[in-house]
Amino acid sequence: MQLILESANTSYISAPANFFRIIITFFLIPSLGLAGTIDENFTDDFCVAPKANEIHENSISTNKNPLHKNSLEAILNRGTLRVLIEKKDDGCVISKIEKELLEKFTVEYDLKIDWVYFNSWNLVLELAKGNGDIIAGQRQNISEKKNAYINYTNAWANSDYKIVQRSDNSRIRKLGDLAGRHIAAYRVSPVWDHLVELSKNQIGMTLEEIPNYISHKKTMERVKTGQYDLAVIDSLFLNKYPISKNKLQTSLSLTNNSSMAWAVNRNSKDLHKVLNQYLNKQHILHGIGSVHTDDLTLIKQRGVIRVITDAKPSHYYLKNGKLNGFEYELLRAYAKKNQLRVNVVLANSQEEMFQLLLEGKGDVIAASLPSGLLSKNKSIQYTRPYDYASPIIIGRSKDPQIIDVRDLTGKRISLSRDNPYWDYMFGLKERGYDFDLIEEDTDVATVLLKVAFGIYDFTIIGGHQIKLNRISEMGLKSHFALSEPIAHRWALRAKNKQLYNNLNMFIKSEYRGVEYNVLHAKYFEQPLESESLENGLVKVNSLSPYDDETKYYAEKYGFDWRLIIALMFQESQFNPNANSYAGAKGVMQLTKLTAELLGVRDTKNVEKSIDAGVRYLSQLREKFDNSILIDDRMWFAVASYNSGYTRLKKARALAEKMGLDKNKWFQNVELAMLLMAKPYEKNGKKIRNCRCGQTVVYVREIRTRYFNYIRLTETQQLAMSSTSRSLKPSIN
Repeated sequence: MQLILESANTSYISAPANFFRIIITFFLIPSLGLAGTIDENFTDDFCVAPKANEIHENSISTNKNPLHKNSLEAILNRGTLRVLIEKKDDGCVISKIEKELLEKFTVEYDLKIDWVYFNSWNLVLELAKGNGDIIAGQRQNISEKKNAYINYTNAWANSDYKIVQRSDNSRIRKLGDLAGRHIAAYRVSPVWDHLVELSKNQIGMTLEEIPNYISHKKTMERVKTGQYDLAVIDSLFLNKYPISKNKLQTSLSLTNNSSMAWAVNRNSKDLHKVLNQYLNKQHILHGIGSVHTDDLTLIKQRGVIRVITDAKPSHYYLKNGKLNGFEYELLRAYAKKNQLRVNVVLANSQEEMFQLLLEGKGDVIAASLPSGLLSKNKSIQYTRPYDYASPIIIGRSKDPQIIDVRDLTGKRISLSRDNPYWDYMFGLKERGYDFDLIEEDTDVATVLLKVAFGIYDFTIIGGHQIKLNRISEMGLKSHFALSEPIAHRWALRAKNKQLYNNLNMFIKSEYRGVEYNVLHAKYFEQPLESESLENGLVKVNSLSPYDDETKYYAEKYGFDWRLIIALMFQESQFNPNANSYAGAKGVMQLTKLTAELLGVRDTKNVEKSIDAGVRYLSQLREKFDNSILIDDRMWFAVASYNSGYTRLKKARALAEKMGLDKNKWFQNVELAMLLMAKPYEKNGKKIRNCRCGQTVVYVREIRTRYFNYIRLTETQQLAMSSTSRSLKPSIN
């Protein structure tokens, strides 16, 4: 067996096995002292060594200075979060993923980070003494590592070390397959010593040290080009790297999954709580913003089509907890035919829509795009038309009627930031028509208001939007059509040919059919009921009639209130008198036994029902080990709310037997649930273990609705802040 080392000038030397303890030192780190100097030339794209901060009197907890203890109050008063990290010889101290996660947390609380280095054996002691607020950069098994001084947060990630190889090679499935193979690994990785032992037992296996200055990305390139036969890489990096795109594959895991978590002082309960809430939110947002550029086959495997649109009555809006909109309902009809669910990705502008599409954060843009007026991009393709509308000049009702573009001379015309007719109007100006064209950084409804208030003379909207925006109630009227009706098309990535053909087949079969005509009439040929001016702004003041109660108890038990709203809608559609065939009652559909155990006598009492339901969901979540990622614990709890904890426990055990991950719900334990739902024959009779299939649907529908609620409320917050600013007259 040989160990191969690579020097800085990229030449190779070899050494016998008993020479393992040679250390190549590129820099020096003081062995004593609280802060150390870390190699500034370290260039790894996966892990970094943050610049150390010197310990000073204001950073240290003392009896005379109680605000500098590690409670949340002290941290907020001090304005800094002191992160304790381990001094290491190699400069790879903390992953960029973890560092960015901590930095996002400090931004939310308007804090700065002090990075403080200690030797590993001193970290817990220094935390207990008050010389730091949180320990980071540690790989720990939370279920086994307990300490009298610390509490661990929920896991922010799970990590293991995997073998990476070229996709044209036979996959490494067991340790015996490593015989005769050449493996590259970083000496600092936890698997190095294990690899050394393996190399002694596997005939012909050689081990090569990857130098510290070679980045993880460069290592992957070396595997791709054949410079490295195999490499051992942290899954935290692999989860972000486009493996299949680079003709690589992952194979054997050399370590068990380790839960990555932060340690805080056991007395800092408020800090522990807010960190867990933050991590929960980050896991959910990560799930929402996942990147995929796959075609229809893999979209169907995931079971979700992601529709990019914006929040307006013709596209997508919320009413009584239900999601509506012509574009949304039309794509939902398509999804239903293909056994898919719809996840909505909201954008604030047309430019952002195309950016999200090309980045792989959505599958199709559905936003009344007039294809003839859109810029050409070889990476984008458009479906056949599914609707038509003319651009209409809109002005004040009290002003004289105008009949063509010559009457626009000397007038001020404003278009919203996402108005597709901007280039059309700019072209008219270039042809000599003399009017002022002003772009507003706001939405259509706000521009209409500005015209009504007399700030501008005219704006332009599609003919299909006139009744939706109820312009007559705003003191506005339509003047004339700028052109013949323009085709509206959906946009998708040019490489997604399967999805393109499938969408076109759907449009061809449905366009002007009975269901299409009913849907079109609902939105464009008759005003929507109670669609007031404020609703025209797609204002999301509430998701349900019980937002206040839900927010209170969700905060009390550590949930996102929008998840509880999504669950409540699924259970009862906010009806306090709802009764199920199984005897569940109230807005949270509590069974008689569960209600009694939770101390609820009157399930029709909305507040008591919400309190009990959220408390019960919290109790279910606590049944699952903290080593499970917080979002999976949450979905396990939601599944248990529907099927019962015992069935969920059986499904996890079955998932493990099936070779699936028992700690992940989606695409893992849910598959075991589906298997449990299949009937089997016994003595000539069909027997069904459970109706577990409905639990799978239940969880997925709640997740879809929850994600859509998140997008809608967060986009609305941005839109309303922009609206409040833009209603002030601008000077042009």
